[in-house]
Amino acid sequence: MRKNALKEKLDAGKRVFGAWSNLSSPTAINVLGETGLDFCIIDMEHGPTTFQTAENQLFAAEAANMSPIIRLGEGPAPHILHALDIGAQSILVSQVSTAEQAKQIADACYYMPEGNRGLSPFTRNHSYSEINLKEKMATANKQMFVGVLVEGEEGVRNIPEIAKVKGLHMIYIGIYDLSMACGVPGELTHPKVLNVMKEYAKIIDGSGLVAGSVAPDLGYMQILFDCGFRFVSYRADSAMLRDGYASALRAFSEISESRSN
Repeated sequence: MRKNALKEKLDAGKRVFGAWSNLSSPTAINVLGETGLDFCIIDMEHGPTTFQTAENQLFAAEAANMSPIIRLGEGPAPHILHALDIGAQSILVSQVSTAEQAKQIADACYYMPEGNRGLSPFTRNHSYSEINLKEKMATANKQMFVGVLVEGEEGVRNIPEIAKVKGLHMIYIGIYDLSMACGVPGELTHPKVLNVMKEYAKIIDGSGLVAGSVAPDLGYMQILFDCGFRFVSYRADSAMLRDGYASALRAFSEISESRSN
């Protein structure tokens, strides 16, 4: 069974940097991996990605030595089990606002006695065989990386309790939700927002977990570092594709216009 390189880096105290993907394309995932990114979040909440497509995206990420994470829009056990059985070792579940929700998610990710994950030996996770099943189950638990995406004002307020849930590795904070909870919607650099980010990152780190969030622009990376975040994502492949060609088109239009005068 593969080692979870993402978990290994974070367990060693390192920072990791990656992207979101909602293009539903294994090729796009492979391109991202060839840049040297640590991880890519395969977004199954937004966009057309199915579990069959996600499985091929996992293959594409692994071929480029990039850690894939499947992001689910909600956390019922059957959805989590499906993601894990196709080979995901890392998941990120959205719409988490209470410690009880986080516990249900964590329980669904681990085989007993750590959790209540369902078992079929004939999946990719077990090399499609029941041989050495007990050892493979133990290894799967050891390599598992569980993240929850805390959203909404209720979720933000409950971060100290969510951080106590056994089996979690990361709490990913929606910074726009955080700005709402601070009473300054959308003001991501407001002192109130930054102070709470530092406070919660300290709570998360003190609980032995990793604080994660998104950098909406390159400059915000430094802010996340200063606040104590070690898991930093940056934009989506669809947005980067659009931005890149939009920028090229603007340059083309300017050159074309200058040559016409």
